[in-house]
Formats: sequence, C-alpha cells, structure tokens
Amino acid sequence: MAGYAVIDFETTGFVPERCDRVVEIGIVLTDEAGAIEDQWTTLINPRRDLGPTHIHGITAAQVLNAPEFSDVAPHVLSLINGRTLVAHNASFDMRFLHQELLLANFALAARPPALCTMRWAGRLIGPAKLSHCCEAVGISLTEAHTALADAEATAHLLGYLLHQASHQAAWRQEAAHSSGFIWPRHNLSKKVAPVHRSTPELPHDWWLERIVEATWVPGNPPESAEYLLCLENALLDRSISQSEGEMLLLAAEQGGLSAAHVDQLHRQYLDSLALEAWADGIITEEEFADLESVAVALWLTSADIGEALAKAQDTLSAGGETGEAAFLREGDRIVFTGTLERPREEWIAELMNVGLVSGGISKSTRVVVTPDPDSLSGKAQKARSYGIPLVDEATFTRMFATYGRGR
Repeated sequence: MAGYAVIDFETTGFVPERCDRVVEIGIVLTDEAGAIEDQWTTLINPRRDLGPTHIHGITAAQVLNAPEFSDVAPHVLSLINGRTLVAHNASFDMRFLHQELLLANFALAARPPALCTMRWAGRLIGPAKLSHCCEAVGISLTEAHTALADAEATAHLLGYLLHQASHQAAWRQEAAHSSGFIWPRHNLSKKVAPVHRSTPELPHDWWLERIVEATWVPGNPPESAEYLLCLENALLDRSISQSEGEMLLLAAEQGGLSAAHVDQLHRQYLDSLALEAWADGIITEEEFADLESVAVALWLTSADIGEALAKAQDTLSAGGETGEAAFLREGDRIVFTGTLERPREEWIAELMNVGLVSGGISKSTRVVVTPDPDSLSGKAQKARSYGIPLVDEATFTRMFATYGRGR
C-alpha cells in the first residue's frame, strides 16, 4: 500500500446534491505507519454564495481569485490515487468529492470509498466529533474548521487509530477497498497555484493604482457616465469592495479615462457630497466622518475635503441647489440575498408597508442587500451584470431610515 491520503473540505452547506459546493480543501499524505509526508491546501471559488461564513471564516473576497474545483481536480486525483483515502465523517466528504468530480466532468462509477476515523474512533475511543476525539487522545486542534488544520488533526488521529485497529480484518478490508479504487484519468499539464487564507488580499485601493499605471489610450472625449454610475453605486456603503474595484477599473478602461480624468470625477463626487452635507448650514461629526471615508477610498486628502466644503458654501451662498435626494423611491424593488441579521420576512413586511417591493432580480431592481458586497451568489452576480448596486445590511438600514423620513 502507498500510504494514506487524509482529506477535509469546508463547504457552503451540507447537501452537495442540492448545489452546495466545496470552498476549501486540505489534504495530508502519510506513510503506512501514519507519519506525515506532505500536505496541500487551497481555497476554492464555488461560483455561488459561501454559506455559513461565521463557521468556516471564509469571505467572498478571499475566494474571488481562487481556482475552481475543476481547476485543481487533476492535482487532487494525483495526490490520492493509489492511497487509502481517510476522512473524519467520510460519508460527508466523499459525497462532496464525488459530486465535485462529476461537476468537473470526471466519470466515476460510484462514490469513492474511504476509511472513516469518526466511525473507528466511536468504536475505540467513544467520542465521535473531531474536536472531542483530539481532546480525548491529546491531539492539538487550534484552527478547527480550516480544511488543512482539520486534515492534519485527522492524520494524527489516524496514527493513533493505526496502533489500535490496523491489525483488525475490518480495518485492512476498508483500507484495501479504498486504495484499490479506480480513479478517472487525469492530466497534470496545467499547473494551478493554490490560494490560501493567509494569501494577502488586494489592498482596498488596488484598482486606483492600476488606473494610475494604466497604458490604455484615453478616449476622445472621455466617456465618464458609466464610470460615475459605477462610482455612485460602489460608494453607497462608503467603501469599495474587491468586485466593485474590478468594475470601476473596467469602466475606466472601456471609457478610455485617463488617471487625471478619474481624479477629476472623484473630486466631483466629493463636491456633491459636501454640497449635500452643507444643505442645512451645519456639518456634523457624522457628516464629516462620511466625507473622510469617501476621501480615503478615492485617494483624496483632508485638504480636498476642505476645498469641497468651501465650494459648497459658495454654491449655497449664491442660491445654488444641493441636489440632495433620498436614494430609495416609492415603488422601488429591493432584493435580499444571503443570511442577514434581521429575518428577511421582517424586512419584506416592512417594505410593503411603506410602498417598496421585493422579489427576484430584474433590471428595474434598485438595490441588492447582502451580508457581503463581494457575494458570489447567483443574485449578486446577476445584479452586477445589470449594474445594480450591492450594499450591506447596515447601509440599507440607513437608506431605509432616510426614505422613511422623507415620506
């Protein structure tokens, strides 16, 4: 026997047959005696929402540039081929492995067999949950619900169980059944770099750096309308997510906007906010903090804020309009996606009471409310394709309050 391959998945849910997907994979290879030989892990982009982020701790921004399972499937197969596959609660992990390989167009006649440390620990130790098993036999598990940490802990548990049960006929039979499984053919010609939780995320202003360094030929005249729309949508929550940054970069490139023209548009946006803030003749601490948040996001300074406020005072003194208006209007369609702090049913009931509506995504949708503006859910991806802004629940709560005051 070539040894063992211990595998663990973090997933979007519990039912791969109903569209739940893998979001992280960890594999630990051991020799026949259970000594660790190698390990490998990567985050996976599931092309859908990430499910219980509060459990596995993975955010949409972390997986945006991660490989899909189909990208790493050949490498996974090369690691486990010929080895006894091991998992804690093997039925769960093998269902996901089976489904992900099928989705990656690999043909499997049956679900892969694996030796289950949870079942064997239940026989020999008593407790079945991985953390309880580790505690019972003195194994360190400091980063539970990270795929590699769970796989490493399971590998150490495997070493303990080998001493207790490897002489048993049932153990030998399960190990032989797994190691003899015929895996589909795979081609390793394409190397895919893994993405880890520790991989540094792009800085919040990476898209601005790209615009400043851009080599595209400026348009003549510059097409700024699409960029301004993207900017207004992105800054509804006063921060720019990674996916919003990508959309701004694309809008600048397609519009042929030079770095100087982008800077001009950013100053124009700050001017409009300053004008709204000065509408009542007072700048509160909250309003100034709001201006500071926007300035930081757009590479502008305190001096730029002062200049914008001075312009606003001049405009109001001359009798100019503030242009202030609530974002939401009666009849607007609001769409919710993901698990929010307030039950979705409560939100929908309150919307209906004040002349707003909810439902599925359409081009007339005003805004999509999501726990994570980088969400990969189907609704979020469709909203981006329509140019519909995505905001978090706290931002929508403020929008809703402003709408209520204006009724």
